Amino acid sequence: MCTPPAEAWAGHYLARGLEVLKDRQDSAKRFPKSWQTAGSVMISQSRHIYEFGSFRLIPEERQLLRDNQSVPLTPKSFDLLVVLVENSGHLLEKDELLKRIWPDSFVEEANLSVNMSALRRALGETANEHQFIETVPRRGYRFVGKVEERWKNGVRSTQGESRSESEDRKLIGDTDKAASSLPASVTARPRPLIRLWPVVLAGSLVVAILLLTVSINRMRQRIVGTAGPVPIQSLAVLPLENLSGDSSQDYFADGMTDALITDLTKIATIRVMSRSSVMRYKSERKPWPEIGRELNVDALLMGSVVREGERVRIKLQLVHATTSQNLWANGYERDLRDMLALPGEVAQDIISEFQIKPRPQERTQPASSRSVNPEAYDLYLRGRYYLNRQTKENNEAAITALERAVTRDSTFAAAHAALAQAYVWKLFLFAPNEKQLDEKAFVAVEKALALDPESAEAHLARGRLLWTPANHFPHEKAIREYRRALALDPTLDEARNQLALVYGHIGAFDEALQQSREAITTNPNNNLAQLRIGQTLNFQGKYEEALAVLRAIPQEANPALVGHQTAWALFNLGRKDEASATLEKLLRDYPEDTGGVFTSVQAVLAASAGQGRIAENKINVAVEKGKGYGHFHHTAYHIACAYALMNKPEEAIKWLQAAADNGFPCYPLFERDTNLDSLRQDARFVTFLAKLRQQSEYFRTIL
Repeated sequence: MCTPPAEAWAGHYLARGLEVLKDRQDSAKRFPKSWQTAGSVMISQSRHIYEFGSFRLIPEERQLLRDNQSVPLTPKSFDLLVVLVENSGHLLEKDELLKRIWPDSFVEEANLSVNMSALRRALGETANEHQFIETVPRRGYRFVGKVEERWKNGVRSTQGESRSESEDRKLIGDTDKAASSLPASVTARPRPLIRLWPVVLAGSLVVAILLLTVSINRMRQRIVGTAGPVPIQSLAVLPLENLSGDSSQDYFADGMTDALITDLTKIATIRVMSRSSVMRYKSERKPWPEIGRELNVDALLMGSVVREGERVRIKLQLVHATTSQNLWANGYERDLRDMLALPGEVAQDIISEFQIKPRPQERTQPASSRSVNPEAYDLYLRGRYYLNRQTKENNEAAITALERAVTRDSTFAAAHAALAQAYVWKLFLFAPNEKQLDEKAFVAVEKALALDPESAEAHLARGRLLWTPANHFPHEKAIREYRRALALDPTLDEARNQLALVYGHIGAFDEALQQSREAITTNPNNNLAQLRIGQTLNFQGKYEEALAVLRAIPQEANPALVGHQTAWALFNLGRKDEASATLEKLLRDYPEDTGGVFTSVQAVLAASAGQGRIAENKINVAVEKGKGYGHFHHTAYHIACAYALMNKPEEAIKWLQAAADNGFPCYPLFERDTNLDSLRQDARFVTFLAKLRQQSEYFRTIL
């Protein structure tokens, strides 16, 4: 688009005015404060020194000392420190810093962030400590430490404290004295500042003209851009893009995504979405505002990974989810052996930039700061990649990679924790009768926790290993492990799902629903948490609500469990034909009927229809199919209901006792389920319920 003549004229004079002013500014910046000017002559003073905290900054010697020990800084980080200290107490905009640190180059804001991070580390600052440098979100930075300026002859002034008018006059007088001592040929020269006023006046008029020509939309953008910091209460880390040009490196990008999520969760108080909630956006390309609405987050962190041998480059960008406005960007380059520390460093940079409150339990020296064997780290990321794809083949691939990882680096806590999870998944999903798995998982868990007591995944794995028939379902111990895992990583929605499972089994229905709903908030795609809600509503006798929840779950999400709960809701609503048809279809599709749960519900249907012989046959089949099944207590409960409906109290109470003793002491359910009404007057049942009630009251004390 052509520039109108008026705008061209205005732009020319504005540019000229700003150019002159910039030349004068730059000339001043090129010389330290320890030089005074009078006309065009400079008078050398003593060496200029700044002191703050335990640091001493000597710009002329490009030296930073701490307790008389040299502190290494990159050249640009040193320049940045000098500019900040010389302007102590004043906000320096990012654009201004970029111009002053890179006056002859065009660089991205990420360069400033990288050097600022390096400077903060050199000064010993952490995310929750701003002793020297304060970040003003979306604006710039301010040096807030108390600075003393010294020359060789002693203290001159303390920056950050306003001088009195007399001090100002004295400084002006001293300058005039210096000027008067110069030769007349020098002092007689006109002051350059006087000759600048026509240009400055012209520039001011031009600015006014340009403001009139700016459109309303652009003005609005500028106003929004200079508003206060965008509050970030929630964030999603989208899958990092693999730009290595090799699709076989996808596991590496996914692994870095996982690590960023974990470390942001450990350090920051904001809500961070879980891995499983964001990984679908690896294939689903959607506008950022749409993703933000679906995940209900304030901001999105995205970026790319390039790996070349043992060097890794990562570029990251944080955008406002609603407006797509860029909030922050940075780049990082590291050796592979130092990658354990990088996610924590990124998290520190983000919460420092946006003044996000860190978690109280943030470590001053994270365990992840240790170096790691590069091959072990690569194998660990491969193992994590396969672990998150829960098929038998991928589970085996995960175990193979993770076993090799801990062999290469036996002190790699995260690899031991991931291996424990892989063993647990195999034990529960693919090989429940493989005796050695339990022991292997136990060894891996204990090794991980010995190396890193704050491994959330290890605590999750330990909880799952504890809550088994072999260990007699120690509810309290399992709850403790799941709670610890969540305290360390609130995004671990699988820990919430397991905690909700235990709560539901001991009759803490409200707490179970709360954990399931929080799991869905963290991961809207957690279908197991949806199932847990449906199951808990069934336990509460809210069958209509349960049915609505269960039917909203995608069919491919564990159809056997969802179908079983759906049939139970239909039966209790009196829709027995629908329940029977559902069970018949389930048995056609899943004839193995793991645990005998489908057949046991068929026994209840037959008993309610007065078909005692059919019910007995179904019970026998269910018992046979359920041998060795970890959650056989549900089958036992259905069998008890069938016997109660057949008015056989002795058998009913025996199976209720079996259910309660083996992981399902659900007093509120037993106390109100109408399928057990024929037992209400039986003294044995009354005694049984009284014992369960005492146990339930104890459970309330540990919630």
